[in-house]
Amino acid sequence: MQPHPIPAWDTELVELADGVFAYTQATGGFCVANAGFIAAGDESVAIDALFSPRMTSAFQEAVEKVHAGPVRSLINTHHHVDHTLGNALFPDAVIVAHAKARQEMARNGYPRQRLVATAPWFDEELPAEVPIRLPTVTFDNRLTMHAGEHRLELLHPGHAHTVGDVLVHLPEQRILFAGDVCFFYVTPLAFEGNIPGWVAALHAIETMGDVDTIVPGHGPVGDKDRVRELRTYFEVITAEARKHFDAGLDEDTTAREIPLGQFAAWGEAERIVPNVYRLFAAFRGDPGGPIDVVRAFAGMAELAVRQ
Repeated sequence: MQPHPIPAWDTELVELADGVFAYTQATGGFCVANAGFIAAGDESVAIDALFSPRMTSAFQEAVEKVHAGPVRSLINTHHHVDHTLGNALFPDAVIVAHAKARQEMARNGYPRQRLVATAPWFDEELPAEVPIRLPTVTFDNRLTMHAGEHRLELLHPGHAHTVGDVLVHLPEQRILFAGDVCFFYVTPLAFEGNIPGWVAALHAIETMGDVDTIVPGHGPVGDKDRVRELRTYFEVITAEARKHFDAGLDEDTTAREIPLGQFAAWGEAERIVPNVYRLFAAFRGDPGGPIDVVRAFAGMAELAVRQ
């Protein structure tokens, strides 16, 4: 695949089809995620609740400019706090998620100390306490929702970015809200992922005949070409990491030596470090198993300083 120029994108609410909106956030960096909104009168639906109160409130204000009705349902595409911490600002919405996403949200709570240690620039805008609103409707494989005339097919693609990923498909509008199964022009972060499973999920998206427009969890709105590009990233680093693994090298050395080529221009390319840790777990026979997250994130921070 030929390198594609890295575009700029803004923080904005964009109408993709009648009553179907994507909310993108510029840069798509750490904890700077996207969301969605389905305008359907008293049955309106939000897709993901974002991270800090500032981000969630900005999303809600943008929605209020195009639709004055309440948000009755909120879909969490997975458990990570950049998509769910804002749940508390939707107090009247029924929250829907995969069953394993709910379990992980309950287990993790509000990890403020870890968040600030990883991203100290968020220290001033993260409150000391945030009430955790857990999903009250969960499913395992597939769930159909209706928002006015819109049909939403919620699909679990297996363990990809997390154990509880959800794709939100609007087949009539040929739109897919992919959550963090898709990162466009932003390096994916697989510290809780399963990279072989993730590649399989991307293949599945590419074969969906009634999908033209894809809203990623991070990055600008795109299409299947961007999905193929993301899959190529994983295939490239998998092949390179395997060579190093077979040669007896460790994760940190491997991450520093892998040539990223066109993908070096993607945001937060230093995520290659936890991604390699995850690949080494797969090479050892446990693709979704535990890794040394503290060591992987320390290596990521060190590589970011060097770049």
